[in-house]
Amino acid sequence: MQPSTSQRVEALRDWMTQHQLDAIIIPHEDEYLGEYVPEHNERLQWLTGFTGSAGAAVITKDKAAIFVDGRYTVQVRKQVPANLFEYRHLVEEPYLEWLLKELPADSKVGFDPKMHRASWLTAAQKTLGGELELSSTATNAVDDLWLDRPAPVVSPMRLMGDELVGTNSATKRKTIADILKKKKADCAILTELDSICWLLNIRGLDVSRLPVLLSHAIIYNDSRVDFFLDPERVANHFDEHVGEGVQVHHPEQLASTIAKLTSKKVIVDPATSNAWFTLSLQNAGAEIINDADPCLMPKAAKNPTEIAGMKACHIRDGAAMVKFLSWLDKQVELGVTLDEAMVSDTLQAFRELDPTLADLSFDTISAAASNAAMCHYNHINQPKPGQLELNTLYLVDSGGQYIDGTTDITRTIAIGNISQEMKQQYTLVLKGHIALAKARFPKGTCGHHLDVLARQYLWANGYDFDHGTGHGVGHFLSVHEGPQRIGKAVNNFPFEPGMVLSNEPGYYRADGFGIRIENLELVVDVETNGDFNVMGFEALTRCPIDTRAIDTNLLTKPELAWLNDYHQTVWDDVSPLVEGDVKEWLKQATQPLLHND
Repeated sequence: MQPSTSQRVEALRDWMTQHQLDAIIIPHEDEYLGEYVPEHNERLQWLTGFTGSAGAAVITKDKAAIFVDGRYTVQVRKQVPANLFEYRHLVEEPYLEWLLKELPADSKVGFDPKMHRASWLTAAQKTLGGELELSSTATNAVDDLWLDRPAPVVSPMRLMGDELVGTNSATKRKTIADILKKKKADCAILTELDSICWLLNIRGLDVSRLPVLLSHAIIYNDSRVDFFLDPERVANHFDEHVGEGVQVHHPEQLASTIAKLTSKKVIVDPATSNAWFTLSLQNAGAEIINDADPCLMPKAAKNPTEIAGMKACHIRDGAAMVKFLSWLDKQVELGVTLDEAMVSDTLQAFRELDPTLADLSFDTISAAASNAAMCHYNHINQPKPGQLELNTLYLVDSGGQYIDGTTDITRTIAIGNISQEMKQQYTLVLKGHIALAKARFPKGTCGHHLDVLARQYLWANGYDFDHGTGHGVGHFLSVHEGPQRIGKAVNNFPFEPGMVLSNEPGYYRADGFGIRIENLELVVDVETNGDFNVMGFEALTRCPIDTRAIDTNLLTKPELAWLNDYHQTVWDDVSPLVEGDVKEWLKQATQPLLHND
């Protein structure tokens, strides 16, 4: 019989008593600090029942609270019992401030340093100011109590040949080693799973939606790598694949290897590595250099082979999207009752017709009518999926992990006859999308310099959207890849040719409708007749934008020309991959629009 939530909370309090703690923090994050947490590491869900992707629980001897952000304020009340937990806002009332109010001075607050970023530990110690004592635990409380914990997914290691990735591992390791030498570092701890897989040209599926292997690595300034993964999981011909200088160790040897770095200058990225690494290096007497993961920028700028793969998989993904959108229009025309789950599953089935698909790149956001006003809506977490309604908008944000690239696309579809207000907002979003897609910018430009382009028409009419405009995308790796991004917040990583970013402005009317139009863009060099050449974007995504939702009176002739040129490209690239009714649908969906004047 499964223990109840109340029994789990009481068991945790008993554990706290045994370890002489007055409170304990249970975050959603796991030791890899990635966006996606594998099932066997869903510790917050085990304790509370909460299935959201961000949050934390804090347990004291007589109180408990769960902290979530604005995306989950409704969901948390449905999943977490109110008689056990207070509901708190993660941003407006951070859990450390709550602890300061709830606990007497000198109370001991337990935390597992592997579940928190190194930057968090520094900030937490400053916030608590010595009033409360942060006490790192030697083991994880939930792991000690979770008796029916699922076994980790052990996926096969996929070796990525040069024909897929373009640059062999030995060459990549030399590039990173040269970076370390310039920074006068002896080595760097690699904790980002996609950095490790990029460096060694391997992939896996240990984490849903993220084609990686759960592992750690240390790279030295002579190109050697200590790779921490169960040796039994290493694929045949791995040594030949990576070349000399890569030593595989069992993960249990990580701590002893770090302990040997006495007096070494070690790069650790405080934004991506967990606090355990910082504490362990301090104990070892290493000199810590707080700096960015050295793989970030080389990984972000795709080489010609990776670019070719990204272009190819986007055409195939576009064919899957066109088959899906054609099917969706047909169902609406026939009056078939559809719900968000059915539509999402159908889209996935169309993608799965492609044998090169390894996984989706994230859980599909399938949002009908007012549900689309929640920009991170997930129909799986609802009591029942919403139904598609006539005369409103349907938003679908989805993507695939293909062996030659990663896709991410959002389309907002008119279901029936939509209102003039919906058309106006859709067109304002589209104008921003086009403005960003057409941008030209000099070397040194960063994402925050361009963000206004996507928002300008919404701003001019008193509207905005409360999320970033664009994120980096990996090559058969993380769909949310750093370090570059486009948003209001300052991001000092300049764009370079070969980077891939999303272009996804939106608009969300609470309890009404939601709109987002997203393509992936490749940063390219652009020649000019001026004093210097510039950079710009080349759209990778190949899928029609729903012209039925556009108010053409709000588009300028250059904007219409961009849209018509884009649709011609979609037709040229995708039409050879579809046939029959689907090809006819695509022909209609890519017809040039004319200005009403």
